[in-house]
Amino acid sequence: MKKQILIVEDENDCAELLSYNLQKEQYETVIARNGKEAIEAVQRRTPDAILLDVMMPELNGWEVCGLLRESAKGRTLPIIMLTALSDEDDRIKGLSLGADDYLAKPYSMKELVLKLKKQIDRQQTIDRLRTREQEQDTSVQYMIHELQNSLAAIGGFSSLALRKGESSKYMRTINLAASHAESLLNDASLLSRLEQGKELLTAQPVALGLLVDETLEFLQDAAKRKQIEIMHVNSSSSLVHGNKTAIKQVLINLISNAVKYNRDGGMVKISFDSSTDWVNISIQDEGSGIAQTEIDRIFDKFYRAVGSERIKGAGLGLYIVKHLVEAMGGRVTVVSRPGIGSTFTVSFIKVEAEASYSGQGVA
Repeated sequence: MKKQILIVEDENDCAELLSYNLQKEQYETVIARNGKEAIEAVQRRTPDAILLDVMMPELNGWEVCGLLRESAKGRTLPIIMLTALSDEDDRIKGLSLGADDYLAKPYSMKELVLKLKKQIDRQQTIDRLRTREQEQDTSVQYMIHELQNSLAAIGGFSSLALRKGESSKYMRTINLAASHAESLLNDASLLSRLEQGKELLTAQPVALGLLVDETLEFLQDAAKRKQIEIMHVNSSSSLVHGNKTAIKQVLINLISNAVKYNRDGGMVKISFDSSTDWVNISIQDEGSGIAQTEIDRIFDKFYRAVGSERIKGAGLGLYIVKHLVEAMGGRVTVVSRPGIGSTFTVSFIKVEAEASYSGQGVA
């Protein structure tokens, strides 16, 4: 199928000459005599590339380029600007508005055809890669979904067997393995949606103290197995601006880390601190701590601190925490002393202060 080139040129002779030469090169051509016709032509059928003259009445080429780049159909279209202007500032202006290339009149037809071919080939390569990525993501999401269903069954039946008195170490191992694998899959699924901008967090007032209590019920078994005591230093009745599901995931990741990386028989302290604009929740453990040289990297994707290899994990928990907290306009920090423990503090916007932070709302 022939590639279609949209020629935007108000001088009839120039437009017809371009069209003739491009048809000789086996391109299909469409001519727009002004900027308005060009935008309408793109809406009717998206061309494979655009040759856009700069000097036109009413809408000039720069304005057309800017409008196309703001539209869904014109956002990724290859655009080569054509002009008699030779000033460097004019060329830079066209490129800064989103043009892919620039040719000054009079130009060589051979050079123009080569530039067209290069831009069309480049866009086709990008489109193929994007399609392949989308297909791979769909396959991964399907596999994650099916695995989650299977693990839910394994985890559920093994928990039921343990509650009914099946105390075999094999059953407990099966239950722990299912729980761990399900946690990893949940993190992977959430991470995929976050990174692609598919995860929209609907904001509402959230009772942070109550949500902490719900989270602790979920994590009590893991704490008991390591004889970890989880202690509330104080409580909070404040409402924060955020998404309940996202905040719960943040709390699960941080508190479960405080349990996993703690010493056997250690303590996890949860405390609240409220200011005029913020509610801070701190989660302190008595684990081995994190070296200062690694503090700046622990929120990186897949990063695991030295000494954490003995604990199962994929290095995604803190990465997801940072993504979710920042999507809700909050912030997360950590203070750690090797051999003593770490304290992670998450700050959420207080509901009363929401109006003052409207620019930092939930994504």
